[in-house]
Amino acid sequence: MDPDLPGYLSGDGTADETQQIDYRELEGQESYDRGGYQDAAYAGRYDGQYADGRYADDRYADGGYADDGYADSYDEAYDQPEDREVYRGQGGPPPAPGGRPPGGPPPGGPRRRRKRPRYGLRRFMVVLLVLVLAYVGAMIWAVTATWNSIDRVPATPTSADRPAAGSGSNFVLVGTDSRDNLTRAERNELVAGHSTEGARADTIMVLHLPDSGEPTLLSLPRDSYVEIPGQGENKINAAYSIGGPPLLVDTIEQSTGLRIDGYLEIGFGGFVEVVKVAGGVHMCLDEPVVDEKTKLDLPAGCQDLAGAEALNYVRMRYSDPRGDLGRVERQREFLSALVSKMATPQTILVPWRLHDVGTATGSALAIGEDTSMWETIQMALAMRKVSGGNGQSVTVPIENANYSTPAGSAVLWDTVKAEAMFEALRNDEPLSIEP
Repeated sequence: MDPDLPGYLSGDGTADETQQIDYRELEGQESYDRGGYQDAAYAGRYDGQYADGRYADDRYADGGYADDGYADSYDEAYDQPEDREVYRGQGGPPPAPGGRPPGGPPPGGPRRRRKRPRYGLRRFMVVLLVLVLAYVGAMIWAVTATWNSIDRVPATPTSADRPAAGSGSNFVLVGTDSRDNLTRAERNELVAGHSTEGARADTIMVLHLPDSGEPTLLSLPRDSYVEIPGQGENKINAAYSIGGPPLLVDTIEQSTGLRIDGYLEIGFGGFVEVVKVAGGVHMCLDEPVVDEKTKLDLPAGCQDLAGAEALNYVRMRYSDPRGDLGRVERQREFLSALVSKMATPQTILVPWRLHDVGTATGSALAIGEDTSMWETIQMALAMRKVSGGNGQSVTVPIENANYSTPAGSAVLWDTVKAEAMFEALRNDEPLSIEP
C-alpha cells in the first residue's frame, strides 16, 4: 500500500478495517488511473463485482492478482506442450479476468485444436497402386513376349462340309516327328534319323473344354484306320504327311463329328527343349523299361527324365506289349506331369520367370493361324486341370489293335462305342462309355 494514501498509519501499524479496504480499492483505482490497465475489459474489476468473497484471498491482499483467469474456466486441453509455449512466448502480462490471453481461447469457450491431416493411409495407397501397376505391366510384358515367340501355321480345313459347332470347344494337340531345330548329335541320340522331309504326326489328342464342368483329353492312336478326305482309308497320321495340319484337322472332324476350334503342335526338337526348360520330369515306373531301338534303359521306380531320354520314353512302342495303345497312355501321363511341373504359381505368377519359361516353350510350339491368345490360354489351363486330376483322360474305344490293312497293321475303332463317346462330347454330357 502506498504510504502517501490518506489514513495510512505508520506508527503502530493499525488502521480501521473499513478504511483499509477502502485504501485498497483506492490503490487499485489509482493503478487503473495511471494507465496500468488500459483495456476496457478490466473495467469491471473496480465496479464492485468483486465485492463478494470469491477473491478475498492473500494474493489479492498482497497486491497480486486475485483472479488468474484460470480458476473457474481452465480447460485441460490447454495443458499440451504447444499451448504452454504460446503463453510462454508472448512475453506479456498474465491474463486477467474477463480478458483473453495471447493465443488463448476466444470468449465463449476454449478454441478446439485443429487436427492435422493424416497422409499415412494416402501414401500407402499410392505406393500400393504403383506396385500393382508395375506388376500388371510386367505380366503383360511376359505374356506378350511368350505369345510373340510362338509360330503360326495354317490349320483351318478347306472342306466346306464341316461339322456344326456343338457345346463347348475342341482343340487338336499334335506332337510331330519333325527334326527341325535338332542338332546332328541330338538326332543320333534320339535315333530319329536325319531327314527333315515328310514329318508325321506322332501324337494326336483332342482336348474338349465344356461350357461347364471338367475338361476331357481324348487320345487318338496315330495308327487309327480312318477315312482321309479325298485320299481314301489310311492311318490317321498319314493325313499330316499328305496335307499338313489342315488335312489332319479335316480328317479328325470327319471321323469324330467334333468341330475343331484351335490347333497346337510341337516337334521333336521343341519337346526336348521344353523338358530341358522344365528341368526334367519326375516319373514313377512300375517296371523297368528297355527298348533296343531307342537305346532306352530305365530302371523301375521314381526318377527324373531329361530331354532325349524323356522323348524316347514317350515314343517307344515296339518294346511295349500294348504297342501303340501303351504309348498313348505313356504320352498322356508324361504330358500331365510336364504341365503340372511347369504351370506352378512360382512360374506363372512371377513375371521374369514366366518370361523365360514362356519364351523358351513358345519357341518350341506352333499354333493355328486362327487360334487366339485366349484359346491358347484356355488350352493351358485345361491341361493343368487334367494333370491335377480335375478332368478326364481317355482313349477312343478300340475294337482291334492289330487290324490288318493295305497300309500295314493298324488300330480299328469300336464304331458304336466311339460314336457314343463323340456324341457325349458334342453335347457336353458325362462320358459313360469306357474305352
